[in-house]
Amino acid sequence: MLRVIKGGEDTYLELKVRFSNVDKLIAEIIALANTDGGAIVFGVNDQLRIEGVDDPEDVEKQLRDICANQIQPPVLPWINKVAFDNGKRIVVLELTNTNRPHRTLDDRFFIREGAIKREATREELSRLYAETHLTRFEQVPVFTGVISRDIDDSLFWSYVRGVCPMPWKESKRGFPTEEVMLEMGLAARIGETVVPTIGGLMLFGRCERVAALLPGYDLHLCRYSGNSTDVPVIERSRLTGNLFHLYEQAWKFISCYVDLLEARPSRRQRLGLKTNDDGTDPDDPFLSIRASYHRGVVAEALTNLLVHRHWGGRDREARIDLFDRRIELVNPALRSDLPATSIRYGVGNAVNPRIKAVFTNHHYGLPLVHGGLTWLVSELSAFTRRPAEWPSFHYGEFRLKIDGVC
Repeated sequence: MLRVIKGGEDTYLELKVRFSNVDKLIAEIIALANTDGGAIVFGVNDQLRIEGVDDPEDVEKQLRDICANQIQPPVLPWINKVAFDNGKRIVVLELTNTNRPHRTLDDRFFIREGAIKREATREELSRLYAETHLTRFEQVPVFTGVISRDIDDSLFWSYVRGVCPMPWKESKRGFPTEEVMLEMGLAARIGETVVPTIGGLMLFGRCERVAALLPGYDLHLCRYSGNSTDVPVIERSRLTGNLFHLYEQAWKFISCYVDLLEARPSRRQRLGLKTNDDGTDPDDPFLSIRASYHRGVVAEALTNLLVHRHWGGRDREARIDLFDRRIELVNPALRSDLPATSIRYGVGNAVNPRIKAVFTNHHYGLPLVHGGLTWLVSELSAFTRRPAEWPSFHYGEFRLKIDGVC
C-alpha cells in the first residue's frame, strides 16, 4: 500500500486527506467506476504523507451509503481499513467497472482522464452503453423525454390492449402508460421521474418528438437512374419518426419504383411490361422498366433493417438504395460475438430484443413476414432463379442486396 501511495495519483488512484464535499466525491467515484476502476484512499495528503482518518468506521458507513443510494446504478465497492504501526488508519475504497455506466441522481456521467475527472461526452457515453453486456443500447434512457408528451398513446394502447386484453381503466391521471412501459422495459426510472428508453421512443414515440429527441435516427432512401451510385438521382427521401412510421413510409417509397409480387412473374408477364424497344416507359424516358421483387423478401429485409439497427451508430446512416435491377439495404451494426457465417444456419444475437419482440408482434399493426435471413435468402434464390448473396458485415455496416427480375 505504501508503494502505491508513493506513486501518486493517476488514472487508477485518487488520494484524499479527509472525507468532505460529498458531491465532488460522488463524481470521483463515478469517474473511476466508469473508466477502468481503481481506488480512492482517505487519510493521505497532497504531499503523499499519511495523516490518517479519525473514525474509519464512520467513513466506511458514509461511503457505503453514497455508493448504494447516491449513484445509479449502485456501485458495489470493496472497503478496507488499514492500520499502521504509528496508530494512524486509512480507508481504501476499491472500485471495478463491471456495472458501468454509472451516473449521479441528476443524470451526470463522469469519466477519469489521467488524475482528473470530467463529464463524459455523448459519444463516450454511447460507447459505454454499447460495450456493456448488462445494458443494450435500446435500454438507454432518453433523459429529456417526457412520456406524457412524447409517447403516442393511441399506438401504444392499441398494442397493449391487443397483447393484454384486460379491462384497462382510465383514472384521473389517464391510462397508466408510465407503469406499463416500465413493466415492458421500455422506460426507466430516474430518481422520481420515469423517462422513455430509446427502444420505447422508437416504438411508440410521436414522430415529431422522435425527430427532436433522437436526431440522426432517421432512414435515408434513394432511387438511382441506373445500376450504380454515380448516375443521376431520381428521388431522395429522409424519413424520421417512430419505427411504425418508418416502415410504412419506406414501403411506400419502394412501391413507387418496383413491383412487389407474391411469386416470380412469367416470361409473358415480364415482356408485357415493356412498351419501348429499349425497355423504358414511354411516359417517362428517364425511368427504366420496373423490376419485380418478392414481396415477402422485401418486407423481411425492411424489418431486419429497422429491428436490428445499432442505435449507437449515429455516425453511420441507415439507408435503402434502389437501382434498376437491385435494392441494397445498409444498416449500422455491431459485430456479433458469433462468426458472421452463423446467420446461414439461423443462429444470431438479437441486437434489440425488446424492439424485436414488439415490432414483430402482429398487434403492433404491421403486415410482416416471419422468416428470418435464412428464409429470405432461400426465397430470393427461388424467385430470381440464381444464387442469392448472403448479407455481409464491413466496417460497422450490415449490407443486404436483393436482386430483382425484369
